[in-house]
Amino acid sequence: MALESEGAACERQPEPRRLHHITRIDIEPSEAHPRRHPTHGWQVRARRDGRRLSKFFADAKHDGREGALEAALAHRDRLLASIPDEPQKPRKAWSNTGVVGLSVREKDEGARPKLYVQLNWVDGQGKRKAGSFSVEKWGLRRALWNGCLKLYRERQAAGYPVEEPHVMFARAQGPFQDQIAAEIAAEEAEAKAAATEPATPSGDGAASVEAVLAQEEATVRALEDVLFS
Repeated sequence: MALESEGAACERQPEPRRLHHITRIDIEPSEAHPRRHPTHGWQVRARRDGRRLSKFFADAKHDGREGALEAALAHRDRLLASIPDEPQKPRKAWSNTGVVGLSVREKDEGARPKLYVQLNWVDGQGKRKAGSFSVEKWGLRRALWNGCLKLYRERQAAGYPVEEPHVMFARAQGPFQDQIAAEIAAEEAEAKAAATEPATPSGDGAASVEAVLAQEEATVRALEDVLFS
């Protein structure tokens, strides 16, 4: 299949003003997670009266990127028309997760933007600090957990009041429930597939059995680490 030129791809990009309340999600397998199922689509998010409203539109279910975008735009418009406008309030920090100083953002890197969990905090000397965790490298759920843990440690070290990391983590997942559920399902399928792969024939039968058992044990540990860490 011929690759689309960068110029043609840019011409087809929707205008930024059309994308309010909509975020592009692109997750690919990585060196750390080579079996990760690719996730591509558009996330619609809004908040009214303390409620977080979110829905994910996958490219695969809507005949590609443009079809998914059109579905997301239509849903966004219906959603905003069905709920009253909320007065804008001053925000303490840059955030779309419900956790102050923790946000999921895209960065333009090369041919396509990449998703990161961004952090912002103030250290003990009153200086603003920032950091990030790549969703492509860690997965969204682990990147959010890493961000919550980092904020907890930095704010605690600076002597500021701070919530426990698991409390922040539970709140931060709220706007991304659909994507996180898809990510967990893909990782479970990956672990199951790895556990059921036939052993490679070997001259040493005992060694082959031990290798398979070791592989299965490592897979289970990795899955537990993803689901319960």
